[in-house]
Amino acid sequence: MPQAAAQGTPPIVELPSLFAQAAAAVHGERRLDRAIEWVLDAARHVTGARDAAVCLIREDGVFQWHPSPSVLPSVTSGDPRDQPLLAPVIRSGAVMQSGVGHGVVAVPVTGTDDLICGVLVCAGPLTRSVDAEAEDALVALGTHLGVAVCTHATLARMSELEEAQRDLVHQLQVAVRPQVIQVPDTELGAHYLAAEEGVPTGGDLWDWVLLPSGDLHVAVIDIMGKGVKATKDALAVTHALRLLVLDGCPMEQVVARADQIVTQQNPDLVATLIICRYDPSTGRLRLAGAGHPPALLVHDGQVRQLAAGGIPIGWPGAGSTEVVEAELGRADSLVLYTDGLIEGTKDIIAGLEALEETAAQTAAFPASQQARILVERSLEGAARRDDSLALVLRRRPPPDTMPRHRLGPLSYRLSRSLAGVGLARDLLRDWLVRVPVEPDAVPDLLLVASELCSNGIKHASWEGEGATLRAWVRDADVLIEVEDDGAGLSLPYLDEEPPDPDAERGRGLWLVHTLTDELVQVDSETTNIVRCCKRNVVAAS
Repeated sequence: MPQAAAQGTPPIVELPSLFAQAAAAVHGERRLDRAIEWVLDAARHVTGARDAAVCLIREDGVFQWHPSPSVLPSVTSGDPRDQPLLAPVIRSGAVMQSGVGHGVVAVPVTGTDDLICGVLVCAGPLTRSVDAEAEDALVALGTHLGVAVCTHATLARMSELEEAQRDLVHQLQVAVRPQVIQVPDTELGAHYLAAEEGVPTGGDLWDWVLLPSGDLHVAVIDIMGKGVKATKDALAVTHALRLLVLDGCPMEQVVARADQIVTQQNPDLVATLIICRYDPSTGRLRLAGAGHPPALLVHDGQVRQLAAGGIPIGWPGAGSTEVVEAELGRADSLVLYTDGLIEGTKDIIAGLEALEETAAQTAAFPASQQARILVERSLEGAARRDDSLALVLRRRPPPDTMPRHRLGPLSYRLSRSLAGVGLARDLLRDWLVRVPVEPDAVPDLLLVASELCSNGIKHASWEGEGATLRAWVRDADVLIEVEDDGAGLSLPYLDEEPPDPDAERGRGLWLVHTLTDELVQVDSETTNIVRCCKRNVVAAS
């Protein structure tokens, strides 16, 4: 076949180095674009061609040239299976050389199982003689690239499978998580964050249930392992613990009995856990553990560790070595968590100290929001190689003695500008102090009122009553609402995650949701009423 003259050109001495680089691109970085770049460089070196391109053909028949060559577009553009010069290469895997124009040489891109998944083309002028040695080199380059294509496709499928499994695990976790329950004089909150994308997830779970005695059973479980199986194992442990406590099993025996139940069916299961029995009427709590990090008791800005020793489920001698007792005072909190919360920085001691500091700083937040902040701050800037879970139990009974002379409700009609928000806030501050409301709760309630009033002014029609701020006391709770006469208002969906910083709405109401225990829209045919409640914040007289 006609070939371009190659007299005086240097020998092909750099091919081993180029092959090593191409192989590194395929097997080391595993990036298809990088592999294509190395192969094209090597092909140009072998042939001395000015242009080289490759066309890859997917399993579904879609083809793509990399890059679009500027020479011989009639040969190296479009579907190569329709090109008379290239179709034989794809059908039979033969090497093609042609003297058309300045010269063309094409070899198949062959992947695993001899699958031809494309064609490698070099276009003239070809300054080297494409002899048998050069053909062998080009075929080897096509094979290298074929390996990269198949590797890329396999990794893509694996990534899709991993993502599908993460979605399945997430859906399973959501399905098995306990519903929020109402416990007298108690706040409960839990926040879970899966490991970062690309890392298996699924081993952390919590449970809470009111027992017939009126006590609250709480458990936090951390399974060794990930994926759907880990979630199933965590659920099995959760059910075993719940069954035992409902049956009246003594706390010091619960872990050992649970080990006997779950490992009989799954001898490979390993889990650390901590369980709590809490009496809402007295604040008394008892803890039993099994190889789990210590609980934290937050009291008056100070944090104390409560270590409940024991051997994890699945290990020889599994069981609790002691039952730790403590008592929660009014506004005291118990924090339970999994080790992902303190191991993100790889320094467990520093991680635990940071968690304690955050727990003290956020003690005034509602339990659900404190749990979220504990997770977010603990993992800020850290690698999320494990799932992370925080659970907060806070005692919030009413004060022992209520104020003798309560103030009546506050009602204030706002002016037609945002300047009225400042005056409304000042009036509310004076009212809260005279109720009296606990000092720590006053700033939160003022911020809540500011957001609600701003919303009310925004939506009010001002052709009628405008917007009105109201506040009143119910038992030891403080309720605040804003009513306006604007068009129909619907609260946005509020979850535990902050709204997008670029979102046009929802940030103010998310703050209200975060700082209070309840946020609702009151049914009304003619006006908009948004009401919130912060429980048990009236101070003792």
